[in-house]
Amino acid sequence: MKMRAANLLPLLLVLLLAGLTLWLRIAVDTPTGGSDRHRHDPDAIVEGFTVTRLNEQGTAQYSLAASRMIHYADDNSTELAAPQLVRRGDGPAITITSERGTLTRDGEEAFFHDNVLVVREATPGHHELRVRTDYLHLLAEAGVARTHLPVTITEGRSVLSGVGMEFNKESRRFALLSQVRGNYAQTSK
Repeated sequence: MKMRAANLLPLLLVLLLAGLTLWLRIAVDTPTGGSDRHRHDPDAIVEGFTVTRLNEQGTAQYSLAASRMIHYADDNSTELAAPQLVRRGDGPAITITSERGTLTRDGEEAFFHDNVLVVREATPGHHELRVRTDYLHLLAEAGVARTHLPVTITEGRSVLSGVGMEFNKESRRFALLSQVRGNYAQTSK
């Protein structure tokens, strides 16, 4: 029994179609290096950004300003240029400034980078307090601020420095973690 070319033609067409279908499926399902799925492109850019969080009484609790804000949709993060965070409320106002910053998707965590300065304004019983470092991780709702880098704390003529710091708003205490040095200048009453 001999096979004729006319009988093989439909079989060859079916095999070619099956091969193209398989190739198309692999090409569509395999992510390529140029895939748009993993791009980190901004979806919003705002110049002169300011946002204020109010408490239940309508009084400003926090205010965050930046010369530029860039929001990314893929991870819902926000980058800030020259951020300034001001906390008001009970006690003296506290201001945090830096050259750049990042906010997480829910705004629970803020990261301040490069020339970070924290200033607690002076009160009748205390001098102005200044904290300088190059990195600060702030957990807003928990009231915790940390750094693993060198830090200098100045209050009046007293200076305290070290590497690594944790501040707890609840206890109102600083903990320097290593290489601590200080110069305490007693204030006259």
